Amino acid sequence: MGAVENHEALMYGYRLGGPADGWVGLASDLTWCSADGSSWLMPQVSWATEAMREENHSDHFAGAAEERLAASGLSGLRLQTYSIGWDDDGHILAAVVKEPDGKPLVLDPSAMGAASQYDAVLARALSVLELRARTAKPEWIMASYYA
Repeated sequence: MGAVENHEALMYGYRLGGPADGWVGLASDLTWCSADGSSWLMPQVSWATEAMREENHSDHFAGAAEERLAASGLSGLRLQTYSIGWDDDGHILAAVVKEPDGKPLVLDPSAMGAASQYDAVLARALSVLELRARTAKPEWIMASYYA
């Protein structure tokens, strides 16, 4: 078993959030799920799986969402799981993920401006996933995640 490492990345897309923060990035309808004495919120979507409803684990949502995106020809997008806090995860629907490569993480203005070419694809992905974001447009988000 390999070591778990903390990584940081700058991502262009939509912060969706997750059960731990009440899906802070979504304006979509949410539904309560419960099992084994605990309850959590999940987006109310037609493609919800039994696993999403039966266990509070971010991988179930991410896996089902990635399958739906791939089936719609949007497999180039990433549903990146990031750290909200100790042992809590959220999700970012990202078109661009920039990692530091051992150097400080910096984006030049032209790279930042070029990311807007993904706005329509990200909007289509939200539609495919039946989600509504709180922000009107995608944004650059700095996030930590574990790999």
